[in-house]
Amino acid sequence: MKSVDVAILPAEALALEADCYIVVDVLRATTTIATLFERGLADLIVCNDIQLARDRARDEARILFGEVGGLPPEGFDHGNSPVEADSLPVSGKRAVLFTTNGTSALCALGMRGMVLTGALSNATAVARFAGDYRRVVVVCAGNGGGAGFSIEDFVAAGAIVQLLSHSEAPPALGDAALLAREISGDLRKIATSKHARALAALGLSEDILFATQPDTSTAVPHVAETGPGWARLVNAATR
Repeated sequence: MKSVDVAILPAEALALEADCYIVVDVLRATTTIATLFERGLADLIVCNDIQLARDRARDEARILFGEVGGLPPEGFDHGNSPVEADSLPVSGKRAVLFTTNGTSALCALGMRGMVLTGALSNATAVARFAGDYRRVVVVCAGNGGGAGFSIEDFVAAGAIVQLLSHSEAPPALGDAALLAREISGDLRKIATSKHARALAALGLSEDILFATQPDTSTAVPHVAETGPGWARLVNAATR
């Protein structure tokens, strides 16, 4: 029988065996990633260290995206904004992304199995792709570098669980997956979360609204290659 569970923090995911992991950082990394690939980005390197991100972008002539404290660091080309990403001419180009939570979670999981990035923006596409795998774990990136619980990621994870449950042979759900599915319909929890309030205070409310819109992307970003402190993503939907 197939199974689906939710890891509340990335560290928990490392203890859960799965064939497919779906990393969720809905505010905002995985929403931005889905948007960039929807716009035609060729590939994306995510880094867990800001200097490594700067170095890879410089050495490989990549566009540099990212945030610290919600805002783009000095010298970065763009922030971690899905609204901004949706307006950029990135088709065929390559980029680097550094963020506080999402990119660290992706680098931590590496290539333990098929590792995808999911958000409300590409939930249907990701769930359809992941449905071919026997054991799926949806991973909440969390807050504070992955150390703290994130209600917005838990709600978005629940939406993906709900979609994964809609199959001819519904998977067995773990306790966290059951709870996440129960609250997945209340998207207000995303907009009222602690992290969302912090983004709103920075004038980034449009990003929050964008992140709660379902299926604005059909991209299925996945980890194709990893190294110390980095992972390279490509769009499985274009394979």
